[in-house]
Amino acid sequence: MMQKSGIQCFNCKEFGHVARECQKPIRAKDAAYHREKMLLCKQEEAGIQLNA
Repeated sequence: MMQKSGIQCFNCKEFGHVARECQKPIRAKDAAYHREKMLLCKQEEAGIQLNA
């Protein structure tokens, strides 16, 4: 069993579960969502190690 206390849900941003297991409605793809995705893409292109 994997410890999930440090895992953050990409849907609701709470810790302890992943988006697939999230009980809250799917988050709308608003400006904050797109800003986060752009930041992740820029970090990946720059070769910055991301903690997954």
